Amino acid sequence: MAQVFDGITVLDFTSGRAGGVATMVMSDFGAEVIKVEPPGGEKFRNAPGSIQWNRGKKSIVLDLKTPEGRDHARGLAQLADVVVESFRPSVTQRLGIDYDSLRDGHPELGYDGVVAAKTGRTMMFAGQNPREGPNHVVTQGVCHAAATALIRGITAALYVRERTGRGQRVETSMLKAVTTYDHVSWVHGQMVENRPDEYPPDPSVGTGRGNPTGYLPARTKDGQWIQLGNVVERLFRSMMHSLDMDFIYEDPRFETAPFLDRKAVDALERIMLEKVQEKTLDEWMAIFLSEAGNAAAEPYLTSEQALDHPQIVHNGNVQEVDVPGVGGTSQLGPMVNMEATPGSTQGPAPALGQHTEEVLARLRSNTKRHTNGAKALMPKHPLEGITLLDLGTVINGPLGCALVAELGARVIRIEAPGGDWGRQGLPFSAHRTMAGSEGICLDLKTEEGQEIMSKLAAKADLLLHSMRPGAPERTGIGYEQLSKINPKLVYVYAGGYGSTGPYSHRPSMAPIAGAVSGGGVAQMGRDGFPHLDQSLSIEESPP
Repeated sequence: MAQVFDGITVLDFTSGRAGGVATMVMSDFGAEVIKVEPPGGEKFRNAPGSIQWNRGKKSIVLDLKTPEGRDHARGLAQLADVVVESFRPSVTQRLGIDYDSLRDGHPELGYDGVVAAKTGRTMMFAGQNPREGPNHVVTQGVCHAAATALIRGITAALYVRERTGRGQRVETSMLKAVTTYDHVSWVHGQMVENRPDEYPPDPSVGTGRGNPTGYLPARTKDGQWIQLGNVVERLFRSMMHSLDMDFIYEDPRFETAPFLDRKAVDALERIMLEKVQEKTLDEWMAIFLSEAGNAAAEPYLTSEQALDHPQIVHNGNVQEVDVPGVGGTSQLGPMVNMEATPGSTQGPAPALGQHTEEVLARLRSNTKRHTNGAKALMPKHPLEGITLLDLGTVINGPLGCALVAELGARVIRIEAPGGDWGRQGLPFSAHRTMAGSEGICLDLKTEEGQEIMSKLAAKADLLLHSMRPGAPERTGIGYEQLSKINPKLVYVYAGGYGSTGPYSHRPSMAPIAGAVSGGGVAQMGRDGFPHLDQSLSIEESPP
């Protein structure tokens, strides 16, 4: 079956997770990825995760410190579509594999660099324990941010090359990429500095509307832990109902919940922690999983347990790969599900130099890539002329669309009358997640709103939404409905769990994915949780 990167050859000089994950994704979707390693192998070859991020690739050994190795690298670059490297500045020039050298006689080449840099990301996690200062972040968010930035850049550059016949240099860095995730602190810090009277330093009480109670981890009666994730007001009220805590709205301290001052938040959190201890984890999950349950909640799982989560299994996020010398492994599958061109793991990680002779034989065949020359002028921005309709909500959908807008697409943000919750609940974040888009309000519950939506969809290239199953069809934006109007429309779903499956009807927010995937346990440490039988007061609960 056809895949989106069929026919694309990637020459991968990277070392470590960031470049490794980016090229793994390209391999999963059909690209031939040739990993170039030094004698002895790249330094992260023995890292446990490498058998996953190197899967489906070919490994060749080249000594780039020798003239012969550099000649082979330049020859292979002539046959490649994309070259990805993570060397420090000036190293590529010294080795003769920099962009200017490799593109000579090969104008179709695309090129990426991942530059390691220090970031302030750890300060975002300050205050998670009693001591002052930054906290180490276990989950490799910086590397994954760089990897996804690479994928965006490579895909956009290949799209431009298809239109113009010319490649280009594409560069990202860990510093640049990780700022994608910090869509509150940077904006709020500037507002605090420029308008201190209106925006005091603490964003949770900046307007008296802090609501950390919605993101509460709590211990159950049987000593296990559950993550609650309900900052949106309607979900917060559903959570209160599921916890049998509707009575809080009769208390003057909590009548505006979830928008409370710090003192009221502390009091309400204590009541919630005590309430959760009245039932076991299974009893609580039975309530949240019932049809009546409309609140986000999940138990804390390890990464191994996550592989058996019903929705993760349903989504095909776990695939079995037989690794020589290791045996059968369960690995994370392709990062997205594509209906017509699905991705799949392309085999295990290669042994060091396993494909050296096979790949270098291509040079002996003296096969050169022929270029047809430029087909059109290079656009000012790579996605110029592309229109995306953004019906996402809160962060993940809108932020993804903002990143597409950065590449030059026209993004039309469509919100219900009154605006998306993110505008009120995360006002600083909205400056980032809605950047670069045009905004309109449509009531899709009316015939007029659906008629306007149909006219927009008829001329759009992409549409993104994050509605739960059933809602798109009720509002006239279901895939089958819109594909009849515009068969070329690329239809993207960015929901919490997926559009189908046992959990697809459930709401989800950021900490829910962290709890399910094992990220929360990894950050806390497996020994950081008290034993199931250990008595624990509310004051002793981990932060």
